[in-house]
Parts: sequence; C-alpha cells; structure tokens
Amino acid sequence: MSKDTESKKKYGVRRLINKILQAIAKSSFLSGYMRARIQKLRGVHFDNVGTVFLGEDIIIDGICPSNVSIGDRCIITSGTKILTHFLDTESLSDHADYHFRFYVGKVVIENDVFIGMNCVIAKPVTIGKGAIIGANVVVTKDVPAGAVMVGSSAVNIKNFG
Repeated sequence: MSKDTESKKKYGVRRLINKILQAIAKSSFLSGYMRARIQKLRGVHFDNVGTVFLGEDIIIDGICPSNVSIGDRCIITSGTKILTHFLDTESLSDHADYHFRFYVGKVVIENDVFIGMNCVIAKPVTIGKGAIIGANVVVTKDVPAGAVMVGSSAVNIKNFG
C-alpha cells in the first residue's frame, strides 16, 4: 500500500471517529460538562475542561476541531456552531465558472465567556475574556474583552452580474 493511500485511509478513519464523537456530544442525554469532555477527545483544546459547559446540539468544526481553543468557566449554549474554515470572498469573481477558495484559521474563546443560543462563530476570531455574545449572533471579527455583542445583520459585500 502506498504512503498516500495509507494517509487517506487514516484521515478517513479519523473523520469517521470525529463524526461519531460529534454526534454523541450533541446529545441531550449528557451533561454539558460531559459534552465538553467528548469535544476534548475530538481535539478541541480546553484550558480546564471541567469548568466549561456546552449546551445541546453544538457543532464544533468537523474538519479541524483542534483549531478551537476554549478558556476556563465558559458557557456555550444550545445550537451554537463554531467553524474554523471560511470562504475567501476576495477570490470570488464575476465569471460563471469561478472557484470557491476556503481557508482555515483558529477560533479562540478566552476565559469567562458566555455565548447565547444559535450563534455562529466563523473565521479566525478571538472572543475576549468576559465577553457576552447574545442569541443568534454571527461572529466573524474579534470581540474585545468584556464586550456585549447582540443583533445580527446581513451586509452586501459584492454583486455578481
């Protein structure tokens, strides 16, 4: 077996295990503290996993969970999605046959952060110590320490055609 085939096989097995652990971690039958421990098995970094509460149905990046770091005493509530990969909008063009280009970065959630229900955290961002993120907020830029972020608004960044 070639090295390339062996590498693809290992990657496939790792992805399968990650998907199984993610499905278990989303469960409503587990405590929020147990969900954090399962995410740690997937590769998510925790400063102190025993102090973090994760709500039900949280999705932490399926491709690079090891690019997510969560500090002490954080509460991340139900339905939140944390993604470490993002679409490069600068690479989009007016051509009908354009190609999408994705990049991967790190998501850092510092100590004492509260994240409300159904938030989406995407791109490489840092959420500062003691920040509060309200429900349904989309975070694509760094959040300063102690900030309270609420609201969600779509912004047109480019038109095609």
